[in-house]
Amino acid sequence: MMRRTTGWLICVFGALLLPLYASAHSASPDSGSAAPCESLISWKSVQFPTAPPVPGGRDATVQGGPYRLHARTYESEVVSAHPVLVVVLHGDGPPPYQFPDYQYAFAAKLAAEDQNVVAVGLLRPGYTDPQGHHSQGCGGERDGDNWGAQDTDAIADATAALKRRYKAREVVVAGHSGGAAIAANILGRRPKLIDAALLVSCPCGDVNRWRADMLQHTGFSVFKGNIQSLSPIDQIDGINPHVPIVMMTGTDDHVAPLAVAERYRAAAVKAGKDVTLIKLPGRPHNTFIYPKVFAELDAIIRRAQGHGVQNADAMTSITPWIASLPHLNRR
Repeated sequence: MMRRTTGWLICVFGALLLPLYASAHSASPDSGSAAPCESLISWKSVQFPTAPPVPGGRDATVQGGPYRLHARTYESEVVSAHPVLVVVLHGDGPPPYQFPDYQYAFAAKLAAEDQNVVAVGLLRPGYTDPQGHHSQGCGGERDGDNWGAQDTDAIADATAALKRRYKAREVVVAGHSGGAAIAANILGRRPKLIDAALLVSCPCGDVNRWRADMLQHTGFSVFKGNIQSLSPIDQIDGINPHVPIVMMTGTDDHVAPLAVAERYRAAAVKAGKDVTLIKLPGRPHNTFIYPKVFAELDAIIRRAQGHGVQNADAMTSITPWIASLPHLNRR
């Protein structure tokens, strides 16, 4: 068991009762104020599977609150002075998905098939990708504990910084699973930041009710008891009523069940928010790099650009080189 040498022992990875692992990085003097868990152990000591990066993008860092976050950026072939920025957020990533890179594949496909788009796959606080890039922060136990105010605000700050960097005319956020929950939290806490959102497989309810359901479904003790975090459904009142939000949930999703999405949509509509729920028949939780998801996001982007909706047939196949990536977690 790791012991405190300097600072506080705040977070260790190990969701779903699998072996503990640390993913923290000591902050350098120019990297902003790091959280206490950053002093636990160098993230470079973590054993992660190496894999080639999704081709075509550029690695970058962006400051999000106290954290320096890793990002990989993909641009359309032609980009104007004021493109549409799409920020892609991965899920919580319990083992065996603890080294996420599917956000990069999603961004790459989007930029390749849409016009005037800068798509950024963002690595959430405390995570390490298969290429060894790391974002500062605490990944938590990945049981809803890393949807809290600090991580939510850090990702919101990073999104605002990316908007300034690329002089974006509109900002769209596409999130999957826990990334969708964080996007929903941002929508309520920063109502002027995001112009449209796509929430896929979102556990957008009360975080502790969701944990109780997960405990019953999985039996994993990591979900026992209540925690202090942010519940997306509690952020609804703060959402800008003029921001369109599209939810997509599979009917066979047992992690973020359709009933959770339906409760969120009902509460949002009652509060006067622009929320649409699209049901995906037979689809499980790990539905993100999926033709219907891209078709819907394409429609959102084209509306943001002031165009009509493109023929969905153009977005109904997975780009061959993305489909062939052996390390891609289709989540």
